[in-house]
Amino acid sequence: MIKIQTTTESIESKGGLILAGKVAVKSGLKDIKSLIVTNAGTIITSLFGLMVEGRSDFESMGEKRGSLFFKEALGLAHVYAKETVRLYLERMAPEADTIIGQLRESTVKILRKAPMHGLWIKGKHYLPVDIDTTTMDNSKSNKEGVSRTYQGFDGYHPIVAYAGKEGYMLDSELRPGSQHCQKGTVEFIKGIIPRLGSIKKSGRILFRMDGGNDSFDTLEAVTAREGHYCIIKRNKRRENDEEWLTIAKRYGELAEPRKGKKVWVGAVQMHPQRKDEILEDIMCVFEVTERKTDRDGNRFLIPEIEVQSWWTNLICEAEKVIELYHGHATSEQFHSELKHDMGIERLPSGKFAVNRILFTVAMNAYNTLRLLGQKSIEPESRKMLKRKRLVKVIRDLICIAGKLIKHGRNLIFKINEKEPMLPVFLRLDAVLDSP
Repeated sequence: MIKIQTTTESIESKGGLILAGKVAVKSGLKDIKSLIVTNAGTIITSLFGLMVEGRSDFESMGEKRGSLFFKEALGLAHVYAKETVRLYLERMAPEADTIIGQLRESTVKILRKAPMHGLWIKGKHYLPVDIDTTTMDNSKSNKEGVSRTYQGFDGYHPIVAYAGKEGYMLDSELRPGSQHCQKGTVEFIKGIIPRLGSIKKSGRILFRMDGGNDSFDTLEAVTAREGHYCIIKRNKRRENDEEWLTIAKRYGELAEPRKGKKVWVGAVQMHPQRKDEILEDIMCVFEVTERKTDRDGNRFLIPEIEVQSWWTNLICEAEKVIELYHGHATSEQFHSELKHDMGIERLPSGKFAVNRILFTVAMNAYNTLRLLGQKSIEPESRKMLKRKRLVKVIRDLICIAGKLIKHGRNLIFKINEKEPMLPVFLRLDAVLDSP
């Protein structure tokens, strides 16, 4: 039987904060300025460290008050009490746009160091950028900005842009729950395009978006520059299914997956229009399904017709366009990692401006965990393991236990030599120390 004893030695269970702290230094989080709060960078970095652990509430911030390890790992001059952190954030609220702008610049610095992979289409490389909204359940709260979402509960309705197959957060924006997904999206797109250029991961960009963003303005924004391509789900609006079936039979390729079900896939020279304007480079790809029987062979009285279509300016087969759009669904997994793996769904403040700042801090913490996760994958395993989920990064890398020892003026963090993740930890530490 194991007996329990106490010790005065400093045992730490979140050794991975050392790695996260080095990312924070290189991204300039401590250098964030505020005209009202002189130590804004310290407050932001403290919250960043908390979110890297998978926590975001002010009560957890209070637990770090006396932690020498937390302070030194993140390079902080002070670790403030939870009440002080909340107060300073509320003082920064009038400067939310300025603070968020600096946090976005920090995100770009992280992404420049990140291993990011794209898509190969007909021998050409494209960086996918998936723009999508999600809902954050904040029911039974009186927080500012919380309102009824399209999913039927009270909360927020943020928009997020993910870059690369790994799903790095390129940008994010917290929105009230009742805000329509298209409102403000064109401005959001125009804001991320300069940052895409500064990352310089790929000359060609492929934007993928859902049908809620099917508008002339959106299509114009994502294809305004040379080398920018899009796949956006079309809204059928008042179009007739029978007419689409006629078009599909004329222009599409027929496939019959089973008896009683026929599918036509193809492209048609249909272009987005607004009054006298037309986007001639963008055409319509379609998939029309006609079902005369169900899977068990029971015949329908009236055949079922299902129509799906997409806007795109990619020059490739219609089947490939549809396959690429289906890859956009992975953004739902990225949303889940942000909200649940990192505990960001219920933001702690009652003030909307403060939660806007916290949500952007979470973007930096998310990208840090993603970067550590992708760099931790051994080269020989990269072909099999494409992406490491954030909860696994927190469990494997952040939650590495060790003993903090003060020797003279130096602090030493000792990790058991039998720790399975020790070689990876040491490799990442060396990589992050390099220029």
